[in-house]
Amino acid sequence: MTLIPQIRPYHPDDVEAVYQAVVESKSELMPWMPWCHEHYSRSDTVEWVTKRQEAWENNVDWSFAIVDASGRILGGTGLHRLDLRNGVGEIGYWIRTSATRQGVAVAAVGLVCEWAFRERGLRRIELMAAVENRPSRSVAVRAGFTQEGILRERLLIRGQPCDAVLFAKLLTTTTTDAG
Repeated sequence: MTLIPQIRPYHPDDVEAVYQAVVESKSELMPWMPWCHEHYSRSDTVEWVTKRQEAWENNVDWSFAIVDASGRILGGTGLHRLDLRNGVGEIGYWIRTSATRQGVAVAAVGLVCEWAFRERGLRRIELMAAVENRPSRSVAVRAGFTQEGILRERLLIRGQPCDAVLFAKLLTTTTTDAG
């Protein structure tokens, strides 16, 4: 079954729904998402959601709720580590457990990339995933990202340095004839 997700900026009234999605998915998120920890609480969600508008307005982070046609929160995605001078951002995402393996992440990543290229003038979107995070690496490939390399000890997860795979998607692909 494939869900057809939509993306939209977070609303202040998303707190409870986001919190419930994180609680449902905690065991799957904790190994890869440093923000999701054993003592994750409603106040963590309140802080996150309430800071989204300011982060958006200051071009620090463009965050989106991933929702289904009925408005149910399926997860979150967005662009961070924005380098507007060079037209580069890094995408991140998480999907609630009950919505995984249904094409949600791939579709949502595609929507964010299209939006960022069209509306924000980005020319390169990077995606970083821990080498051991096979589901996230699969999303990157299925969403049209190209693997560029492995960065040693690039991520710090639960206090442990982890190697990461760097993927990128370009606004345009330039090919050069060597011949």
